[in-house]
Amino acid sequence: MELNPASAFRVYMEVKDVQLSFSYRGPFHDGLTERIVDISENTIADHLGQKKMNRKVSFLLVECFQNIIKHGEQIKRDPNETILDDGMFTFRSEGDSYFINSINVVRKDQIEGLSQTVALINSKTREELKEMYRAQLVNNELSDKGGAGLGLIEIARKSGNRLEVEFEPLDGDYALFHQQVFFSSIDGKTGANQIERTKSLYKQLEESDLMMTYKGDFSQKSILPLLNIVESNIGQSKHEAYLAKKVGHVLIEMLQNIAKHAKGTNGAKDGIFTIGRYKDRFFVQTGNRVEETESKELSTRIKELQEMKYEELAILHKEKIKESIYLEDKTRTGLGLIQIAKASTEVPRYSLTPYDGDMFYTLSVVV
Repeated sequence: MELNPASAFRVYMEVKDVQLSFSYRGPFHDGLTERIVDISENTIADHLGQKKMNRKVSFLLVECFQNIIKHGEQIKRDPNETILDDGMFTFRSEGDSYFINSINVVRKDQIEGLSQTVALINSKTREELKEMYRAQLVNNELSDKGGAGLGLIEIARKSGNRLEVEFEPLDGDYALFHQQVFFSSIDGKTGANQIERTKSLYKQLEESDLMMTYKGDFSQKSILPLLNIVESNIGQSKHEAYLAKKVGHVLIEMLQNIAKHAKGTNGAKDGIFTIGRYKDRFFVQTGNRVEETESKELSTRIKELQEMKYEELAILHKEKIKESIYLEDKTRTGLGLIQIAKASTEVPRYSLTPYDGDMFYTLSVVV
């Protein structure tokens, strides 16, 4: 795969009109549930501003994610894939609307039963779903993978909307199960079916070997959950545990770079971040809008760093640390970019793209 620093801009343009877009592709496990809720509560919660709505959003996220963990099959569809791929989980906020889309592997002999369960759930009112849920609990209708549709019943009841599903056959005995849950703070509002859009995104993530994408607010409180998700999914071996620390370090610097330099909109530092596999290493890409005058300054800085050897970067790093002691504005030292260049195993790449009167600045680093 050829690493293209402008690819972050293409991903950004697909989701530029939404407040938040988060996509995760990889292994699904319980430890990720809390992290995903953290992202939601540190971003969406601020926009909703209502505790009741916040609780519903968190509940739906947990139920949808847990459904994948409980009912998804784990198979390796491509012997050459470098990411353990159990499917994809994505959610986004569009004004007063909230979409949760998921893709996971199921056995083909499960399709008929799942289809009938979803059709039955979609035919019920909220009160009927409540009674249906109670009846299944009383009758103890449980399978070896958890409740017989209990999670789906609760998701439909809490969201107040029908479940959108689709099955996509794979080779052999398996299929991809696509599911969409829509929720709005406005009662009675319905959302468009985004399954085809999610399919396209999943294909893009597979082709680019991406693990995660995030578009939204990059204030300090949003950075930590992203870092936790990345670090918990890289360190599978001693070598990768070492890489995880380096990736985490670079990630912090790059996300803080957005928080410092991105052009703010309504008080939020808007940008995009992606992380994925590149050969036997990892790559991190960030992108954000900057004013044209600042883009020229950034371009000059990076070009200088690209021409330096590691020893020269180390010397410059020490000099800048000394200079920063006497500077009142610590954000102007350029230390962040120097630390990113030092940690990168290849020359950092960047691109500048004209966008709506400003420049869209992307930075790509391999660790």
